[in-house]
Amino acid sequence: MSAGESADATLGPDRTSEQRAERGRAVMAEVMQCPLPEFIGEPGTLGHLAAEQVFGGLWERLELTRRERRLVTLTVLAVLGQDRLHAPLHIKAALDSDDLTEPEVREVAVQVAYYAGWPLASSFDAAVDRAVGRHDAYDMVSDLATGPARSAGTESATAGPGSTQR
Repeated sequence: MSAGESADATLGPDRTSEQRAERGRAVMAEVMQCPLPEFIGEPGTLGHLAAEQVFGGLWERLELTRRERRLVTLTVLAVLGQDRLHAPLHIKAALDSDDLTEPEVREVAVQVAYYAGWPLASSFDAAVDRAVGRHDAYDMVSDLATGPARSAGTESATAGPGSTQR
């Protein structure tokens, strides 16, 4: 639904919780561009609440277009450092739906770099790489950052007589 489009009365704020959840599951599948897991429908679960409140409520509001909501969502996920699960899911959905292009999603990382910091922006940019199937530069950096440091648990190669080591 785009901004300015009127919502059906049965889908408005007066609908029941189950109506909102049912509509939310449909919106969630459309927004996320993927089939929903079964647990999304189980009342009381986090998935059910997300369907009802986030997708059956928030994503149905008319004040922002879906594209605008995607930009806001991606920015918030980037700033929160959610580059492992939620950011890649939303990045893929934004690209698969053609709501955003890869350069537009990468521009989110640039904006985040200046307003929230380079580490968060780099992590988000790496999530974009994973979402589009590109595994190179950030994987190399990740490989460098894993495992013990060269000096951890070993004697320093420069340690000589009279040096103090712990």
